[in-house]
Amino acid sequence: MTIRDGDWTLVDFDHWSGRSVWSYYDGQTTHMRVDYPVEGLIRQNEEERNSAPSGWKGDWHKVASVPLNMAYSSGLVEAQNQHDDKFISKLLNDSDFSKFRTKEGTV
Repeated sequence: MTIRDGDWTLVDFDHWSGRSVWSYYDGQTTHMRVDYPVEGLIRQNEEERNSAPSGWKGDWHKVASVPLNMAYSSGLVEAQNQHDDKFISKLLNDSDFSKFRTKEGTV
């Protein structure tokens, strides 16, 4: 059985993560698309953000949960490996990443 989304054909689906891989052939080139469901993560992050204590007292604070594909494509993983706290802070404070924050304030 072939599963389609318009011109796209499902190639692989991971039931555990919900990740789906799609292909599309335009007559000359095969294009690939990978979809990751993030609605659950965004909802969980919002719940954590709303219940997190205000302020920064203490030794450790969870400030974000970022989908792995975005962590790699944004350079977050590389910056973490290189201990580039400046880049990490800039990225996590960016409004584009606000849905992945689990604590209010500035990193």
